[in-house]
Amino acid sequence: MLFIISLISGILMPRFTKLLPSSLLLAMPVAYLALGESFALISGEVDLASGSVLILVNAVAASIYTDYNITGPLFVLIPIAVGIFTGITHGILISYGRLNSFLLTVGTSFMWSGLALVILREPRGSIPVWFSNIFASNFGGIPIALWALFLACGIWLAFYYSPLSLTFYAVGSATRTAYTLGIDVKRMKLYAFILNGFVAGLAGLIMTGIVGSGDPRLGATSTLVAILAALVGGASFSGGSGNGLGAIAAAIGLQFARNLVAWVGVTYYLLDLIYGAIIVILMALISFGRSKIAV
Repeated sequence: MLFIISLISGILMPRFTKLLPSSLLLAMPVAYLALGESFALISGEVDLASGSVLILVNAVAASIYTDYNITGPLFVLIPIAVGIFTGITHGILISYGRLNSFLLTVGTSFMWSGLALVILREPRGSIPVWFSNIFASNFGGIPIALWALFLACGIWLAFYYSPLSLTFYAVGSATRTAYTLGIDVKRMKLYAFILNGFVAGLAGLIMTGIVGSGDPRLGATSTLVAILAALVGGASFSGGSGNGLGAIAAAIGLQFARNLVAWVGVTYYLLDLIYGAIIVILMALISFGRSKIAV
């Protein structure tokens, strides 16, 4: 899908190759959220608050620098810690509190976005110059967007080739069987949400670097797009399946598709309509293909 969209974009829009790094960078926050959703979906759960976590991390990052002049490593570590905290909160309440992940994260999505509004109240703030420069620079001749992509892929590969991956898939595909095999199901689900929170924290930092300030209105639809990308990448709501690399590629493809629709010259009030139609057709084709494979 990503290759086809990129090819079409290159043919229809000669400027596409020049705009590729910036388009790729814009796709990275949702790509990271999609990676996090893959961890949750593989374990048999779902997170409907990842976009709100992104907003909260962005608000915290802007606030700690603007209001408290915190910079250096702490500027990076504190927002990531916020993301991990949300993951721990979700994991404990779902795993040990036995709350439904769908219903819980719907509720916490309002909590995290509301907390972001309490922190910022309105779009404001700034970020350290050194952090902003990172997102306007190339390292070793490679755009920062590609480095962000390499990091996301590296996180998935480190997980996939670790002992955790097998237990995650086992827990998601057959929870009772996992119990009988001696797998600590509750702990694995907790780990899944911690990983989810960690990459959501990274997504929030990347978004902060892109926009250069704090905005509690960011990421309104990012949760749904991230879940969609994870599903396109091979995950399912039933658990036990998913591929982080596929989710990342799907998120990038969806961003490129939106850019393509805009670049063709579609008026802004038709943009969401056409983009939504593309998503519906895409999901129909994927469902049809999977049903054929199942047969």
